[in-house]
Amino acid sequence: MPSDFTHFQVTPANPTIGGHISGIDLNADLSDDVYAELKAALHRYKVIFFRNQDLSTDKYLKLGQHFGELENHEFFPSLDGVPEIQVITAEGGNTGVDRWHADVTFRPNPSAASILRARDIPPIGGDTMWLCSNAAFRGLSEPLQELVLKLEAIHDMRMGMTGYLDPDVVEKNARENPPRRHPAVIAHPVTGAPLLFVNSIWTSGFAGLSKNESDMLLQLLMDHVKSPEYQVRFKWEVNSIAIWDNLATQHYALGDYSYRRVMNRMVVGGIVPEAYNPAKR
Repeated sequence: MPSDFTHFQVTPANPTIGGHISGIDLNADLSDDVYAELKAALHRYKVIFFRNQDLSTDKYLKLGQHFGELENHEFFPSLDGVPEIQVITAEGGNTGVDRWHADVTFRPNPSAASILRARDIPPIGGDTMWLCSNAAFRGLSEPLQELVLKLEAIHDMRMGMTGYLDPDVVEKNARENPPRRHPAVIAHPVTGAPLLFVNSIWTSGFAGLSKNESDMLLQLLMDHVKSPEYQVRFKWEVNSIAIWDNLATQHYALGDYSYRRVMNRMVVGGIVPEAYNPAKR
């Protein structure tokens, strides 16, 4: 059943994550109250989906600006004259993002949210999946929760980009973004929920563990998050839009197509993640 919002309707995608929003035209001049409700929906559902939103560039940019300060990206080109809007083009296959991950966790302040719209999509394939990082943490046994709450994870840009970008580009950006530690479980900055903050693209291991221990624990967690109960899958259409909380989710762009796929994306700047402390909750 649709959820109780004033300015639009939200139909949950499943019990854990994802909400389909209807009854709203993002090309319209929307009030601050509408955007506040959209943010509330994002915090509740972690990723929200829209259909049939043929936005002008200005309206798309305005949508992103209402979610926070937009940032540029290290790797993707931008729309002509609009550096805040990235153009992501792929032919499928080995794109590097067909792995579970949160974006740019190698930064001191990983992105807070992303806003993606479909411009040119394959006739079949090219879906995107998201998982709920809170559900993934809650799904661990209590002893494992206690362990990961004590750990810091190491996030390394080279790990995710080597083999996918020109080595000189990787090294230049890696010098500006050396390996960084974040708590393995962070507190969501708005809801306070505990979030498992470890992913298969950027996380290379755990501080204080031997390599063998670190590799085994990382593999265990990467297998754990693959549970379908934590996930939602979205089939793109032209002018579909997805907005997701980058701290509360991980995502996986399926590479099961051989057609051209063009997306526009905006990224909302984040904050330094803080460790989740059960004693303060």
